Amino acid sequence: MQHNHSHHSVAQLGLAWLRSNDCFRFNFRGISLGCDSVDAPCVFTVTALNWDGVDDAVQGATTLEIPACPAATDCELRRQILDPITASTFTNLTAVNITLSSPAQAQAWWADDIQISWADTGCNAAACRAKVPDRTMTNNSPKSFPGKPRRYMRWGSRQLHA
Repeated sequence: MQHNHSHHSVAQLGLAWLRSNDCFRFNFRGISLGCDSVDAPCVFTVTALNWDGVDDAVQGATTLEIPACPAATDCELRRQILDPITASTFTNLTAVNITLSSPAQAQAWWADDIQISWADTGCNAAACRAKVPDRTMTNNSPKSFPGKPRRYMRWGSRQLHA
């Protein structure tokens, strides 16, 4: 995932129209992040949200700091795993907001290896997810996934395929 900070300040990973369906609730465990800073570390705020039937309610938040990449080339994303105490507030979610808090001059950031699991892994929840057709997601930016015009989201025990 690539996010252009100059267009939107918050990126959201969420369930959209499925947020009111309990079988699609998820647990967020970690993510690999990076941004285009060569001087200051990248500081991200990650906020856990839960749909309360009317609005997204904040359930928890954490700050993740990623070292700058002084070389500005061959930079690697840094894996961030939530500690057990923080992870307890990132369960049974409908969305996660990610905001690059600083440095102010960074205009783009990247994420990969998003680690989530279903909150309910029981048979009834899996059967519920199986009733929803697979979704096709298209790129918002031609730079996001060069040469790959579509990605597919698959529910249940199936994986995300490029």
